[in-house]
Amino acid sequence: MLQLRKKIQEEKGSATLEFIMVMPYYLFFMLLLWQAVASGITIMQAQSAVNEAAKIYAVTKNEFEAKEVAENIIGHSDIMTFEQFHVPPHSGKEFTAEVKLKHGLVFVPKEWRNVASVELTHSASGRVIE
Repeated sequence: MLQLRKKIQEEKGSATLEFIMVMPYYLFFMLLLWQAVASGITIMQAQSAVNEAAKIYAVTKNEFEAKEVAENIIGHSDIMTFEQFHVPPHSGKEFTAEVKLKHGLVFVPKEWRNVASVELTHSASGRVIE
């Protein structure tokens, strides 16, 4: 009985046990950090795409050319997928261009990214140059 009590009070291996208990929290934090960086890059790239597409539309007034520019800037990746570029009908020279894309979660397997994704819409306003 005395030996059992001594073994229970012994602290050998407690650091390893504490590390094993805390490790899932660190891994979860790293996944969240990774997702935050990927989301930030996606948002910046989407805004850049809609800005450039709006510039092209302002000069050419051609929605197809502007869509191609937006699609090329967004590119093809696992994290973001181009959905649509649209310039709603407008009166006068003012217009608003919209880019829609899907942003998948980084830590989700590729097969599930279509289901586990967020739809983002970015817009830019401008004036047609004539």
